[in-house]
Amino acid sequence: MCRMVFVRLYVELSFALQKTWTFEVLDIEYATTNEELVKINLKAEHINRTTLGISGTLDVRYEFSEDTMIEMLMCRSTSGNADSYQLLPYRVPRMQIHDFFDTFYDMIFKDTGPCTNFPVIETKARDYQFCKVIYFKRCTFNNDHLPNYLPGGYYKVKVVISGEADWSLTVLFQVESTV
Repeated sequence: MCRMVFVRLYVELSFALQKTWTFEVLDIEYATTNEELVKINLKAEHINRTTLGISGTLDVRYEFSEDTMIEMLMCRSTSGNADSYQLLPYRVPRMQIHDFFDTFYDMIFKDTGPCTNFPVIETKARDYQFCKVIYFKRCTFNNDHLPNYLPGGYYKVKVVISGEADWSLTVLFQVESTV
């Protein structure tokens, strides 16, 4: 009896540590209040028949300052209808952008590799220049740093940057269960 309980507990814990979902990028939306400071041209692009990546440019024409803030929000919809998305508790609260990169850079950009010329941050983000045209060519992202369980449906991750210019990027993706 005790052995059976242990085996069941082991199986449940092993399952809980694995991802129970996959995702596919569907689209990317963007907005800026000042195209003189930030010009965005990004799109979801087919890499092969089943995989989409992000391609295009992000032309940042100002240097991030201590007043440049960033936050990330995540919403979910079962249907994908624009008016049915609900805010989820997964988020990065509003914080100074250099602190954001110092904290989350490895989680977000670690696996992008040669698909972008985004600065490779090896020391502190304040040591780097971000005022440049950043290229993305068929960049894909993995779900390693996301929760092990997400219910199926449609999701939006919105990145909002404010300060010298206000702009945002919203990635739309669909989650499907693997169990």
